[in-house]
Amino acid sequence: MHMLLVARKGQAKDRVVEELRRLGAVCHVAETPDELVRAARLCRYNGVLFDVPTLVREKQLDKRVLQNLAEIYPSARIKYDPVTDTVFALGAEAGPLSQDGLSVFVAACRDFLPRTMRRGERVEAHLPAVLWRTPPDGRGGDAGDAGDAGEVVGPVGTGDDGVACHPGGEMTCTLNVSYLGCFLFTTAVWTIGEEAWVVFPDVTEQPVRTRVAWYEPWARRRAIPGVGLAFLELPDALFIELGQLGCVPHEMDIACGGKGL
Repeated sequence: MHMLLVARKGQAKDRVVEELRRLGAVCHVAETPDELVRAARLCRYNGVLFDVPTLVREKQLDKRVLQNLAEIYPSARIKYDPVTDTVFALGAEAGPLSQDGLSVFVAACRDFLPRTMRRGERVEAHLPAVLWRTPPDGRGGDAGDAGDAGEVVGPVGTGDDGVACHPGGEMTCTLNVSYLGCFLFTTAVWTIGEEAWVVFPDVTEQPVRTRVAWYEPWARRRAIPGVGLAFLELPDALFIELGQLGCVPHEMDIACGGKGL
């Protein structure tokens, strides 16, 4: 079970993390506004905890982001009392303010299906794409090396048939796109959290750094195999192309710069 804790550095944060670990929950901590947005985009959580002093004193936290989190996930406000060394929790899922509030909240979160906070609708689009596990640097392996399924291995440039070669990259296409990421068809095995690089040759040759947010393995009859990638950066050319395809950024994306993280 994974929990998100919004709290600044300090004794209170450390004690809450310690208590959550004791209750069997893995805790991700967002100490800054950027960390909060990144965590909300890329990770799946069963619940969210807000440290009250952090909410009061951290003026840079986007209130819309906090409100969206509270609407999507089970949430509770917490406060640490250093005198009694007690973590108090208050919220609909935590019951009245008490020393047992945190354990009550964690127990309630176990029945919540973990999810990410999606913003922005996906648009069906089939953009040609080349997918890499490592940053493409223009230097491929030796000719004749065996690549993974779907990979192209060979010299940089074009083949005898005039088709562009992408050494070490898997030529594929998107099934859907948004300002936050895309879903690519692939039968290769990927791990959630793994970094990947994508080039959209019809748009820009600049590699786009991404992280795997979803993986659908091959051989499931009711699902198309592939990876859902979250953009960690978004070149201007791709940002413009997504808009022309009909993607509309959510107000939260605009508040965060409109170009991903």
